[in-house]
Amino acid sequence: MASPRTARQRRRARRLRLTITSSVLLVLVVVVGISLSHSKTSAASNSAGVVRDRPTASPTSTPSQKPIPVATAKPEATMSMPPKPSSVTETSTDAGAAPVINHVNTNDRVVFLTIDDGYDLDPAFRDFVVQKKIPLTMFLVSQAAAVDPGFFSSIASVPGSSIQDHSVSHANLRGASLATQTRQICGNITAEKALFGKSPQFLRPPYGNYDATTQKVAAQCGLKALILWNVSMPSYKIYFASGNRLNSGDIILLHFRDHGGVKNMNSLLQTIHDQGFSVASLTDYIK
Repeated sequence: MASPRTARQRRRARRLRLTITSSVLLVLVVVVGISLSHSKTSAASNSAGVVRDRPTASPTSTPSQKPIPVATAKPEATMSMPPKPSSVTETSTDAGAAPVINHVNTNDRVVFLTIDDGYDLDPAFRDFVVQKKIPLTMFLVSQAAAVDPGFFSSIASVPGSSIQDHSVSHANLRGASLATQTRQICGNITAEKALFGKSPQFLRPPYGNYDATTQKVAAQCGLKALILWNVSMPSYKIYFASGNRLNSGDIILLHFRDHGGVKNMNSLLQTIHDQGFSVASLTDYIK
């Protein structure tokens, strides 16, 4: 008969064996469970076209995802050739005052692009205008134009484009003295003749502000007319003096900007084209 100590040792040994066996079984169950779970996840990932831990050349859409559309650039607007003028507006300063024009009286399906100031320069805009051969009437502040006259000469090389008077320093002419207006208007003519080799024919008073003295000085300095506008596009939106569409003979006001000019011009050209108009030269229609 075994001693009590030997019996206790046997019981302890059996309990130890049971504990080890249970632990081994538990580990096997956990390992098998993880393996099955990983297999299911991998299968689901592969079925969705996703390869984990490896970069893909392009994402693949799954049935639960909508593909992200690729943005496409809007094509550049088509420039249509303007017709030959069916009529011309003849100006006269015989009364000692230059007339004021904000719309060209014509039945031709044409509009006119005018652009002011010259403080902000965008080479991309210049290149676009020259490449597209867009006739622009530039009303330049001579102090601004003197910084880089070649920039404006490039645009002026486009047939139908011209450089016109917008004062020496963008002064508000309305209410200014005769001496001040003479200095601003006639001084610009002198400066532009020196910069570009040609004198302007028209004046656009800064801010569109003028008075009888402005008209008198303009005539005395040899300018044919004050040119205002009835449509404007300060940035990306078009504003109309009346209605919400272009009309034959509209004079459109723009400004030189240091960015965004190509996008805005392309949008404007598209509108002009869509509404059945062409861009014509202002100097062809006003003499």
